[in-house]
Amino acid sequence: MPDARRKRGSRARTRRRLALIGIGAFVLVDLGLVALALTREPSGLAADAEPAVTSTPLPVETTAAPEPTETPTPVAEAEAVTPTRLLSAVDDVTAWRAESGTCTPGTAGPSPTLELTTSAGATWSPLSVSTSGDPAAVDRVQATDAASAFVVGPAGTTCATAFAQTFSGGAEFRDYPERLAASWFVARSAPGTVHSPAGDRPAPCAAVVDLAVVSDTEAGVLCSDRRFFRTLDGARTWDAGTAVDGAVAITADAGEYLVAALGAASCEGTALEAPSATPGTVATRVGCAPVSSETPGSVALSGGGGSVWLWAGDDVLVSSDGGVTW
Repeated sequence: MPDARRKRGSRARTRRRLALIGIGAFVLVDLGLVALALTREPSGLAADAEPAVTSTPLPVETTAAPEPTETPTPVAEAEAVTPTRLLSAVDDVTAWRAESGTCTPGTAGPSPTLELTTSAGATWSPLSVSTSGDPAAVDRVQATDAASAFVVGPAGTTCATAFAQTFSGGAEFRDYPERLAASWFVARSAPGTVHSPAGDRPAPCAAVVDLAVVSDTEAGVLCSDRRFFRTLDGARTWDAGTAVDGAVAITADAGEYLVAALGAASCEGTALEAPSATPGTVATRVGCAPVSSETPGSVALSGGGGSVWLWAGDDVLVSSDGGVTW
């Protein structure tokens, strides 16, 4: 009996412990459900609530960085070249002209040809410059009238500079070597030297391309860099020079210089510019001849007897008012 009672008491205690454990577990689960209910939002509350205000970023104006621009590189003007044509005006109807020609040392070439007009360029008469000295080319031509003109240029197989002249309108030319020393010229073989009646003198630049003579002591030169210089003492000294854009040829008449220039503003042709007597100042526009030539060296200019002649391409024009009109 006592054993039976002990067993029953043991089972009763076990049941009480299990009951307590079950009650405790139930309490824990119930507490968890209550906590979950308290933290959950009521149905529909989130949907009905005012939406949270969110700031929309305003567009920000941006200034595009300027694109880099290339700075144009100044293009150097091409150098002027020695005219391949020579012109010497006497008056408004008479002039002489020539092509410069070539001379090759060791080779005898044909005699150069001068042309004479007494009709303001309407017709030209060809005249052969033939002498015992065998002129080969022309570096300078200077006329006095319709009967008299002289040429300076290379001659013979050595191409040495020589002087030949006619007093018969070109019917006959003769060599006058003694007159060469008293003449102005720039030999093609020495463009950096100007010969005057005073002798050989250094040019004011590396290369002279044209020469305009006023007297035994006064002359002007055009250099390949398109600067114009003048001398009053036989090329012993030169002024500071005047740059003339597009200058291709020069001349002098009655002590006044004129420069022919191509590509000048407001002139569709060949501009006539008068270099200032004050070196370094801008030349003055005199006029605009309605002809020009793009071939280097193919423009010649000459003044004489109050007239100005221009030979450009196939055209020959004459001005009787100093180059203002043509």
